Amino acid sequence: MTNVTRRDFHVKTRDNVSIAIRELRQVGHDDRVPMILLHGTRIPGLSEFDLDVPNGSLAEDLAKQGHVVYIVDARGFGRSERPAEMDEPRQPGKRSLVRTVEITHDVDAAVEHLIDATGQKKVALFGWGVGGTCVQMYASLYPQKVSHLVFYNTIYGGYKRPTRSTFAHPDDAEKFNQEEYGNYNLNSIELLEEHWDTQIPIDDKVAWRDPEMVKAFSQALLDGDPTSMQRTPPSYRSPNGMLEDLFRMSRGEKLMHANQIYAKVMIVNPELDTLSKDEDMDALVEDLCHAEQVLVYAPKNTTHYILLDRPERGRNDLLAKMDEFLY
Repeated sequence: MTNVTRRDFHVKTRDNVSIAIRELRQVGHDDRVPMILLHGTRIPGLSEFDLDVPNGSLAEDLAKQGHVVYIVDARGFGRSERPAEMDEPRQPGKRSLVRTVEITHDVDAAVEHLIDATGQKKVALFGWGVGGTCVQMYASLYPQKVSHLVFYNTIYGGYKRPTRSTFAHPDDAEKFNQEEYGNYNLNSIELLEEHWDTQIPIDDKVAWRDPEMVKAFSQALLDGDPTSMQRTPPSYRSPNGMLEDLFRMSRGEKLMHANQIYAKVMIVNPELDTLSKDEDMDALVEDLCHAEQVLVYAPKNTTHYILLDRPERGRNDLLAKMDEFLY
């Protein structure tokens, strides 16, 4: 029987924001490269990385392989401190809160704590979606602290998508619709299952994804916001900075340049995912000219949620590839 321990705590960033972290480690087997896991655009960390259902915790799987793992909630998400504006009603037209570059402060606080806690000199970073963009930024700012990078369903901004974005202004496809989305968003939990269902290429969704996984994911989203049950129907808050950055990258705008990355890089690009585009990943690979290693893993017939789909739907293969890469 494995002995993976969990510990929840907060750290302070250099700009004095309180950031929530969950640590997972296996007692007596924690000597591999320590890891930071960073969530994506709307969803806090525990929902994506540590669900209490079989095959629902990437963090636990990594801890069993010998990594000390920190799951980070960026400012404005989950259990971390939120901007004061998020305690007030949404304000359409106001600036998006918590842009991706701000989150590099949160990542750095977690990295510094993890280095001190383990005695290691460098860490590995895993980023989901725009979280992958954020760890790209971080690795370019602090190359001396990063050994490995895993970009999962990420976006780079090296390819302008031909279709109009959902987040575009109705009068200008090149402009973010600030008037509608404003400073932060209220998200329905139904959005998760609807998006997941569109990714699965068969009618029998249960054959692809455990219904208990959806329930656990949805509950974790609500649990991550103490105000979620105060609204009817329940919803959870997320700042719109990463959403605006997602829009800008979809229009071909790079937020950083990957030639500043020197670590080993693994790009995970599932075939059925609609967020990470092949053309964009090709541009990213081309720009990763100084990376120590670049591994592109593009598994066929797999979805955006490969980490939470049934093990035989690509999860087991991805974990094996990551384990090999992280040595």
